[in-house]
Amino acid sequence: MDRNSLIGLLLIGLIFIVWMQLLSPSKPKQQPIRKQTDTSAATTATIDSDSLKKLEAFEKVRALGVFSSAAQGEEKLITVETDLFTAVLSSKGATLKSFVQKKYLNEERKPFDLITSPNGATALFFQTRDGKNITTTDLYFTPKVESEKLTISGQQSAKIPFELTLESGKKIEIVYTFVGNLYRFDYQTNLVGLSDVVQNGEYQVMWNGGIAHSEKNKLDEAMRSYAHAIQAGELLKLDAEKAGETKKENPDGKTKWVAVQSKYFIAAIINENESKGAYLQGYRNTDDEKLVFEDYIVALREDLPFKQNEVKGNFALYVGPLDYDLLKDNGVGLERAIDFGWEWLTRPFAEWLIVPVFNFLNQYISNYGLIIIIFAFLIKLVTYPLTAASTNSMKKMATLQPQLQAVQEKYKNDPAKLQTELSKIYKEAGVNPLSGCLPVLLQMPLLIAMYNVFSASIQLRQESFLWADDLSAPDAVIHFPFSIPLYGDHIAIYPILMAISIYIQQKITPQQSGAMAEQMKIMTYIFPIMMLLFFNNLPAGLGLYYFMFNVFGLIQQVYTNSTLPKPAPKPVQATTPNAPKKKKEKVA
Repeated sequence: MDRNSLIGLLLIGLIFIVWMQLLSPSKPKQQPIRKQTDTSAATTATIDSDSLKKLEAFEKVRALGVFSSAAQGEEKLITVETDLFTAVLSSKGATLKSFVQKKYLNEERKPFDLITSPNGATALFFQTRDGKNITTTDLYFTPKVESEKLTISGQQSAKIPFELTLESGKKIEIVYTFVGNLYRFDYQTNLVGLSDVVQNGEYQVMWNGGIAHSEKNKLDEAMRSYAHAIQAGELLKLDAEKAGETKKENPDGKTKWVAVQSKYFIAAIINENESKGAYLQGYRNTDDEKLVFEDYIVALREDLPFKQNEVKGNFALYVGPLDYDLLKDNGVGLERAIDFGWEWLTRPFAEWLIVPVFNFLNQYISNYGLIIIIFAFLIKLVTYPLTAASTNSMKKMATLQPQLQAVQEKYKNDPAKLQTELSKIYKEAGVNPLSGCLPVLLQMPLLIAMYNVFSASIQLRQESFLWADDLSAPDAVIHFPFSIPLYGDHIAIYPILMAISIYIQQKITPQQSGAMAEQMKIMTYIFPIMMLLFFNNLPAGLGLYYFMFNVFGLIQQVYTNSTLPKPAPKPVQATTPNAPKKKKEKVA
């Protein structure tokens, strides 16, 4: 093959290769393939998700039986604004979906919603004869209002009716009635034609969900969250104190109201007559102090007599602060939900002394720090006769010290005889050695009642005085990144001042001599430290009260000491330096 032929063959091969490349289909780029694949996957996921939702909706509708026709609809919200709160009602369930107070704020000083259930708090619940569980929050009602926002003030009222109509004339009516200056509002129900549908002739008027937390200390708030019912005058309390465990109670008996409460707020359902029973359920999610929450469900159990076409219920709801006077105004014992301690001992102090005096002083003084100081002064005046009697006993004891010391020395090895002789001396002198403890013992129930009032009453919440910005919480000025056992994770000032005042008062109080005195000297140091550790995590208002009470006690003790008889000075024989000693005279 010559040179020209070889060149020609190479050119033909090159042309053939180029031609084949041009005619062959181009490979798609990798990125578009990925996009196409992703899009297909997303489409498939969307189709599956939509199908799943439709299937769930279908199953839910089928589970509602005769009420399935009301399981679909459009939610409409009606807002009611009063002087005290802004409430939002939903047509899905004819339920109270939001409740924001105007006067009371959360720990960040911002408005917050008391309702925690996403489906709404109020509902009716019953079981049908074919085994279906019906909760009205799953059903769509028709609101019978002209406007979706209502504003009322003072004694003005607003009525918001909801209606759900079923086949064969069956229907459910729910009517809310709000008043501009009240936390209490009416909740009326009317069940028509349902007596042959509902099983066991019973339906429930329910509050679903615990009260939202509003305080910095979540664990303390959870520990003070409960569900309540009052039956035949007796208060029933359910506390979900154990994490992960659901507690239930289903008591029978005449029930006037049920309630869910947090530390400072409450939601109660009140029957104008009486219900046949109650249902209480509680669940704590965790013990983590940052995430802990106690969720509750409470309900009044109502009769739905068979073959009775129309069954009406007249109820009221109180949703708002745990204010003693506001709760008492309901006239059904709702104020008993406030924990004032022992019913037979500390609660009378709280209800008959502390709360009335605080309310009276608050009419003239707006600052609760000043009210606490005045209250401490009044209590010191009231207890003055007891303290004066104790002082007189101390005076008598002082005159008996030489005689007591002599007896103690004489019978130091015979405790039984020593006790007999001491008792004899006390009886002859008309002295009670324990009388000095009487004022302290009588003040203990008052102090415990003060603790419960300051911890549970909303009046002191977020009220400031001097450096304390909240008298219902510790007046912490320094916070630690760790917690000291028995003390806490902060330094509070009022407990320190209180401990110092206790120490000074004990130092200037006359002490007895003997073994008892040695023990009292030790307590002079131990008792202030104990009180400091105990009060560091208590409300600042309580520390302020005890500190001022001790200050007034110091003033009283200084006055008392000035009236005590001064001990006679020991005779001292004077001697003259270098004086000649007298010789003893001889006796004939």
